[in-house]
Amino acid sequence: MPIKKHCPNCGNEISYENEFCTECGYDLINGTAGPKTDVSNGFFDNLPQKANIPVIIFSFVIFGIFLFIDSFIWSSFMKNGSIGFSTYLLLTLIFSVFFASMFVGYFACRDKSYVVPNFLVYIASIYAVIFSIYGLLFTFLMGFMSVLSSISPLGSGSSSTGVSSASNIASSMDLSFIFEIILFILLIPVVSYAGIYLGYYFKDI
Repeated sequence: MPIKKHCPNCGNEISYENEFCTECGYDLINGTAGPKTDVSNGFFDNLPQKANIPVIIFSFVIFGIFLFIDSFIWSSFMKNGSIGFSTYLLLTLIFSVFFASMFVGYFACRDKSYVVPNFLVYIASIYAVIFSIYGLLFTFLMGFMSVLSSISPLGSGSSSTGVSSASNIASSMDLSFIFEIILFILLIPVVSYAGIYLGYYFKDI
């Protein structure tokens, strides 16, 4: 296993056999600035080094903690009628994402160039979890509805029951709820980037 050291110019972790820093191109032998090597030509070439995966995984623990805290805070507003249930869910999830992303920005961003890579990995992780959960719920509900339709008596009664249940589901999905879902999807990247950048800012000051 090669011995590691850090570039005196940018702090990037490098091997002792390197003559130039793979991040900033600093000449490690002569102690002067040099041209960047081909290792860091592209943005995604340094993505594994800049995105701190263990911190991002642990941020989901922080997300769960703040999800628990925010649910208590915003449920008090819902009890007195200030906000509805969908708004309660939106605010709880958005604030949980924000504080978890601040954790990522503080512990995973060594400098400003680390903000975007960690943001991309963090937002991709969030969407992967969200779509997986919704996919599992949709699969479960579709299977459950199929089982109910198979055990219900055949004929006009079963078809009318299916139509009425479908209409009830459609009526429950009003336009305001759909709008808040779209708003949540759009706010996730904005809140995540703001949280990561703010976490890095607090670390840097």
